[in-house]
Amino acid sequence: FPYKRLFIIALVLVSFSFLFLYLYKTSSGRRMNAVTLNRSMASCLGVSTRRIDSIAFALGSGFAGIAGCSLTLLGSIGPTLGTAYIVDAFMIVVLGGVGKLKGTILAAIILGIFSTFVEFSTSATIAKVVVFAFIILFLQWKPTGLVGSKVRALD
Repeated sequence: FPYKRLFIIALVLVSFSFLFLYLYKTSSGRRMNAVTLNRSMASCLGVSTRRIDSIAFALGSGFAGIAGCSLTLLGSIGPTLGTAYIVDAFMIVVLGGVGKLKGTILAAIILGIFSTFVEFSTSATIAKVVVFAFIILFLQWKPTGLVGSKVRALD
């Protein structure tokens, strides 16, 4: 691997470690999880949901800035810098389970390896189609993703 890519991998590991520690080891992170799971119940228990929303937006903006800065190491800077990655990122989040950090990491690893193997034997375009079909079929079987929340609801 080139040094730039090793730096990006290290930056991702540090960022995910920080986010994991924040979400699961701090009281503010636990409040954020509570608001994500059941907003009205968290509000009834005294959690300021508007404050949690602003903290979540600030965290998301910060991580988007870090991602944008790391992408500049891979190519030229322009208005279409992230368009090649946005669909893959969306598929990873949906496959992992919306709002689940562990599922996102697992889905990124699985889709990265699966896509690489399919792309090696075919082409990049066919690999995207095969990965997209795999995600559709998987979500038919498990609609909440790899690590989806278990909810009690009437369907």
